[in-house]
Amino acid sequence: MKNDNIIKRIFKSFYTMKFGIILLIVIALVSLIGTVIPQGNDPTFYRQGYSPLMAEVILAFNFDNLFFSKWYIFLTGLLLVNLFLCSINRARPIIKASFKDPDISKKIKNLDKFIEIKSESNDEKLFKDLGFGTFKEEEIDGKKIRYKFSNKIGHLGSWLTHLSIIIIILSFGCGRYLGFDEYVYGVPGETLELENSDYQIKIDNYNVLFREDFTVEQYITEMTILDKDGKSVKEGTSMVNHPLRFDKFSVYQNSTGWAVDALLFKDKKSYKEKILYNSEVFVEDDKKIALQLVDFYPDFDSANPTKPKTKSPFLKHPVALYALFYDGERVDMGLNHVGDPIEWEEYTFVLENPKMFTLLQVADDPGTSFALVGGAILLVGLFLAFYMNPKEMIVIEENGRKRLFVKQAKNDKIFERKIEKILEEMELR
Repeated sequence: MKNDNIIKRIFKSFYTMKFGIILLIVIALVSLIGTVIPQGNDPTFYRQGYSPLMAEVILAFNFDNLFFSKWYIFLTGLLLVNLFLCSINRARPIIKASFKDPDISKKIKNLDKFIEIKSESNDEKLFKDLGFGTFKEEEIDGKKIRYKFSNKIGHLGSWLTHLSIIIIILSFGCGRYLGFDEYVYGVPGETLELENSDYQIKIDNYNVLFREDFTVEQYITEMTILDKDGKSVKEGTSMVNHPLRFDKFSVYQNSTGWAVDALLFKDKKSYKEKILYNSEVFVEDDKKIALQLVDFYPDFDSANPTKPKTKSPFLKHPVALYALFYDGERVDMGLNHVGDPIEWEEYTFVLENPKMFTLLQVADDPGTSFALVGGAILLVGLFLAFYMNPKEMIVIEENGRKRLFVKQAKNDKIFERKIEKILEEMELR
């Protein structure tokens, strides 16, 4: 019997608000670890960047991949169970209170805080002036009971809010663990492979619209979606806040940057060429020679070359900041006017044909539809919680006396003062 009682108490604790708050605090504190410690790096990163003991703790407890660790998922699952059980436990009484008036005979037995009002008061005017409108009337044990329960639907507010949080968390988990998120980039003419599907993206055109102050107004990528055989599946445009959708995927316009055609010559003969993107490294000849495009300035400001910057986003005076490596050592770093050679030993690099590239985010999130439903329920719940404040008014007439009971679910003290002021103005006290 003792064991049964312990099990019951443990089970009951799962659907208490106290347990839910404790879980929220624990998850919030644990999540802070995930924001402080860089996520998803190689184990050597942590062994080099932290003390031996700290590195082993990070790796042992999966702090390097916190949000995907089994124990973090377990904590989140417990929170979901708590919210779900709380919602189930509260559902029946809350739904009943939201759509049905309570039993007035039982209700008046539990009331003890009344306001004495004048017996000659006009109840119709009183209910209207206090914001309750029409009322119901019953006679119980020789007492005339007039009452009104307003905004009962407001009881659903907090319950719907809890329900929406469950749906949103489940949707997030569904998208996180069943969907994928991939970033690809390229310039017009390139065909980009997608690691998580058989589709390809061919970039047909790319344009960036600028305002007069040179801030970006819009990124526009025109593209063709190809199947695994290279056949066109869909043509369309992706812009900021206007993704291209195909099959179960969405292609979001994310960002942009600069790229150049990098040509490598060895012993004055053409050796290799590739499109070199901002921050990328062009490594060749068994890693003997490498060039990094550190940064790019389309309209280089020559006034202060020690602090390189661009005067505008347009190709007027293109200059690249590069770093040159030879046999694994950095041997040179400087500014290069596009078209000028960068030479070292038997190698020569030439950067030409600068152009902007597009950065695209390709996502498959099976939880999106459920998240939208959860978001809609959340908005309804918050509206009901904040704008539909349940209130009740009861007038009991007995033996020539009238007593008034008025209550509001939230901000009751403010409501009481408001009622007292109205009663004084009506001279009913």
